[in-house]
Formats: sequence, structure tokens, C-alpha cells
Amino acid sequence: MSSGKPTHPPVVTFTTGAALLMQEGLVESITPEGLRYLAKKDDWPFGMPGEGRKYEYGKVGNAKTMETKAFLDYFRTGPPRGGRGRPPQTS
Repeated sequence: MSSGKPTHPPVVTFTTGAALLMQEGLVESITPEGLRYLAKKDDWPFGMPGEGRKYEYGKVGNAKTMETKAFLDYFRTGPPRGGRGRPPQTS
């Protein structure tokens, strides 16, 4: 039974993650390359095993994958970082 809520894939890649962020309205625009740039930042929650990050990348073929909920939560919470996120609201 569907709740009417949109469902997301269990994992995203940098390419599908960029598209999902725009679809969800969490960023105005971003490219896969923009996400890869953000992945170099200290607060990026994903990493390879042994890097000490909160979440580990998965792998499908040659693509790194990220758990969708954790990926979206990163962009939904905390202050805007490096210019990403929704534009400031004006009253």
C-alpha cells in the first residue's frame, strides 16, 4: 500500500544524487562534479572503509554509492556549507 509520499532509491551516485537534490529543492543547482568537490570537505559524511567517516561508500560497477537517507539528511541539516543549499529566504 502506497502512502502517497515519493519514494527514493536506497542508494544514490554522484550523478543521481545531484539530480535528486535539485528535484527535492534542496539546492538550486548542482552537478555531479560539484558533489565530488563537496566530498573533499572535512564534514562530508561518506568515505572509503577505514577513513573514519560516519558512512562508507558502497559500489555498483565503477560508481561509488551513498545511502540516500544519510545523503539527503546531510543537505537538510546544519548550516549551509560552501554555498550549497537553498537560497536565503527574504521577508
